[in-house]
Amino acid sequence: MAAPPLSVKIPIYNAERFLAECIRSIQAQTFGDFEVIAVLDGCTDRSEEILMELKDERFRVIKHETNRGVVAALNTAVELARAPLLARMDADDVMLPERLRKQVEFMNEHDEVTILGTWFDTIDNQSRVVKRVFPFPATHDEIHSAFRRYNAIGGPTMCMRVERIRAIGGYAATEPYADDLTLCLQCLAAGYRFANLPEVLLHYRRSPNQLMQRRRTETLRMTNLAYAKYGPLIWGQDAPEFELGAPLHRRVLKKLRRLARGEW
Repeated sequence: MAAPPLSVKIPIYNAERFLAECIRSIQAQTFGDFEVIAVLDGCTDRSEEILMELKDERFRVIKHETNRGVVAALNTAVELARAPLLARMDADDVMLPERLRKQVEFMNEHDEVTILGTWFDTIDNQSRVVKRVFPFPATHDEIHSAFRRYNAIGGPTMCMRVERIRAIGGYAATEPYADDLTLCLQCLAAGYRFANLPEVLLHYRRSPNQLMQRRRTETLRMTNLAYAKYGPLIWGQDAPEFELGAPLHRRVLKKLRRLARGEW
């Protein structure tokens, strides 16, 4: 069987409430030549039943008997993807119909780009838009600069070149609660180029039960570790003094030191 031009990876862990909406949004894409690598990561709810009922012939189902975590599930998809391009999708999010077509077309026209994101808005558990789009920068230079202050690529919107991601070892197991950010910093350190499509092509679901919300302290700690590790490789001695979640007085003191050095 010939390899498709695109693989879509979905890590799934106890996502029964939203999984059907996610799957249907993938199946409603205007671009249909893809495979889906759905990784059931030790689910204990009805996720497997829902997936098996709704999947079509493009779906490859991989089952972890125990919950190994999102990084292991993502790396399983990176390892098994047959296509040159791999799109990230989370089991509670919703793709807009043109997402995959527009990302594949852009990547085919821009071989220099390794990771392509898009804009997204935020929905709640009832799929209502509760937060409008943040205008992420579009070009590599703008994204490279923005990463000094924040993650300038929406993780669930990413489309990436598989071989280049494999070349840096895939997702880092050392920062499992900052997996997308760490991958982006690894790619910047490797000299890879980025872009964002400046339009909303995904609804990102924000829920109090999300891993990031439940493990906020660990997420902040691992974000800081990722910047400490990769920042000097990306920006050299000009690496930002990045410390999310630090006490206010420490952040103020760091800002004052930067101002004293003539930095913004």
